[in-house]
Amino acid sequence: MKLALCTDVLADLSFPAMLDKVKSYGIDGVEMTAGGWSPCPHVKTEELLASPEKLEKFRQELAEREMRIVALNCSGNPLAPGELGETHTKSSYRAVELAGKLGVKKIVMMSGLPGGGPEDRVPNWITSTISWPDYMPGVIDYQWN
Repeated sequence: MKLALCTDVLADLSFPAMLDKVKSYGIDGVEMTAGGWSPCPHVKTEELLASPEKLEKFRQELAEREMRIVALNCSGNPLAPGELGETHTKSSYRAVELAGKLGVKKIVMMSGLPGGGPEDRVPNWITSTISWPDYMPGVIDYQWN
């Protein structure tokens, strides 16, 4: 079995220090955030896309430790109405572009919540058209009582 670690849990460490820490755990795969809600502590997506030199240095840090990126994560809410959705949509596209440059084949994402109608300004959480108390009375009693 191969393990990987989502590196946001080591956000307080620099990129090289984080890689060293992960390697010390005996793990050689990392999932790194490159967009969405995360502050992306180890992947500066815009910088890496703008600078071939920075992208190569980034690759070298991984190669020196015989580590690989198993996935880029850009979980966010690209379907949200307004500025949040626009921002997360752009960061999703940039993360996919970066994945292509890095040869990463897996992208972790969330669709988020759309508005309930064309004029909505906030996401709309509709979970089901089923009447929950009639459908699952035991579960509803447990959750609400």
